[in-house]
Amino acid sequence: MVSRVLALASATSCVLGYDMVVENTFQVEQVGADVSLCNPCTQIGGQGINALLNYILNAGVVGGCGSLCAAVPSVPGKLACELACSAVGLKAFMAAIDKADLDPIYLCELVRACPAGSDDAYLEFLDVMASPTSVAHGDDINLVIDMNVVNETGVGEFLIAVDGPGTATPLSQSFILDKGVPSGQQRLAVKLTLQDGTDDQGFPTTFEPGFYNFTFGVCQGECGSSHPHSKDFGRISGSFTIDGSLPPVTTPAPPSCQEAFDEDTCGQAKDFSGDACQWCDEFMSCQDSVMPCDSAVV
Repeated sequence: MVSRVLALASATSCVLGYDMVVENTFQVEQVGADVSLCNPCTQIGGQGINALLNYILNAGVVGGCGSLCAAVPSVPGKLACELACSAVGLKAFMAAIDKADLDPIYLCELVRACPAGSDDAYLEFLDVMASPTSVAHGDDINLVIDMNVVNETGVGEFLIAVDGPGTATPLSQSFILDKGVPSGQQRLAVKLTLQDGTDDQGFPTTFEPGFYNFTFGVCQGECGSSHPHSKDFGRISGSFTIDGSLPPVTTPAPPSCQEAFDEDTCGQAKDFSGDACQWCDEFMSCQDSVMPCDSAVV
């Protein structure tokens, strides 16, 4: 299973240079639970639960699931809230919010959107690695842990943190394991793009040459939670180097409209203003975004 994840969801206004892609070796179905509701339910998030608590405190009387869930700041969180609230009813959902203590996984277990994990869940880390161990600035690096899962885990999350030279670090991100981790030898990997960008204040975020540490953590339930069935399986760390002597990775500029000679290439081209070019069937050519495609208006 491969899923693209936006790094640092708490800083969505950032123009961050790095990106994270998560890969794992497993995709299983949970038995006896509506798995299709578990993933969206966890998207309510801790910030969403906090917004819901504040709304309940200040509103006095809540008109219904729609009114309540409008308080969630993110669009995915609003939709997830309405799904979960509608499934169990407003009264039960509000009681679960009050009991969840800002823990989205536990909230989703309380409303039976996610199955609770087993208390005998257990895994151990076998290895941690970076591939390659030395990369050029701007390149991709795969950060990997291998695990031996003795007893399968329930819904949880894994964490990754990276620290080293430059203003892009320290950085960290958590990812929901909405189906848990099945028994056997399993692998979790994050592909990290070491690309400079800017933060939400407009300041540069850079990856400088030097030595970097990274740390993985895996949990059943939310890491750090004291709620029933939550388990923290520990941390494991590795390292990699950004080698300043290696040639930097550069991304070629997109072709201009005049350089695009077919429809596929035109779809990747940009005009003088940076806008996407348009393919004109009538002229069989790639035109600037402001140029007409109809001979009747030429």
